[in-house]
Amino acid sequence: MGDLSKNFSRYEFACQGKNCCRHSAPVHPDLIIALQQLCDKLGRSLKINSGFRCNKHNLEEGGEPGSYHTLAMAADVACPKGLSIQDFLAAAESIPLFRQGGIGVYPNRLHLDVRKKGPQRWRKNE
Repeated sequence: MGDLSKNFSRYEFACQGKNCCRHSAPVHPDLIIALQQLCDKLGRSLKINSGFRCNKHNLEEGGEPGSYHTLAMAADVACPKGLSIQDFLAAAESIPLFRQGGIGVYPNRLHLDVRKKGPQRWRKNE
C-alpha cells in the first residue's frame, strides 16, 4: 500500500543520485494517476527506476536542463518481467495522460511523463 496511491509511495520518487540530496518534490498528481492506471491495466505493480531528480543528479544522468524529472512530472519505469517492451509501450500508450505526454522507449524501461506541451516520443538503444 502506498501513501500516494494504491501502488505508489513518495519514497519511490526520491532523488537517487550518488552522494546526492535524497530529496523529493511533490510528485505531480497527474503522474500518480497515470501510473496507477497503468498498474491497474497491467494487473501488477511497477518498479520506478528514477522519479524526481535534483538538478545535480539530472546532469549526472545526462538529462536535459528543465527535464520533467526535475519537475516531478516524469518517471523511468522498469519493464515488468514476462512483458515485452512493445507490450509495455502499448499499455502505456493506452493511458490518456501518457498518450498526451512523453514516452521514451529504452531496452528495458520506459520514460513516462505528463508534459502539457503535447505528445513527444523517442527511442534509445543505450
